[in-house]
Amino acid sequence: MLATITVLVSLLIAAAHLYFLYIELFASYEMVSKFFNIPLNIVKNSIMQKFIQNLGLFSGFIGLVLLLTVIIVPSGPMKYMLIFLNLFVFLNGIYEGFVFSRRFYLYEALPGFIALLLAIIM
Repeated sequence: MLATITVLVSLLIAAAHLYFLYIELFASYEMVSKFFNIPLNIVKNSIMQKFIQNLGLFSGFIGLVLLLTVIIVPSGPMKYMLIFLNLFVFLNGIYEGFVFSRRFYLYEALPGFIALLLAIIM
C-alpha cells in the first residue's frame, strides 16, 4: 500500500514537472512572469530567458526520469531511484522558493519532501 502511494505521489510530481517544462520553455512571457512572480520586462531579457529555459530542461528531465523510473525500474531498485530523484525535486524547490517565490516551497519542495520521505520508508 505504501509503495503504491509513493508511486502515485511521484507520478504527480512527474506530471507537475512536465507542466513546468511547458511553462518554462513554451508559454507566453506573461504566463512565465506570473508563474515565477517576476516583472514582465525581466522575463523578456534574453539572459533571463536562457536561465528560465535551463530550468525548464531540468524540470522536463526530472519529470521524464521519474515517469520512466516508475514504468521501467523494478520495485527493489525503484526505491533508491525515487529517493534520489525526489531529493533533487526537494532541493530544486528550496532553491526556486528562495530565488523566485515562496510558493515554490509549496508547489515543489513540499511534494518532493513528502515523496522523499515516502520513498525512504517504502
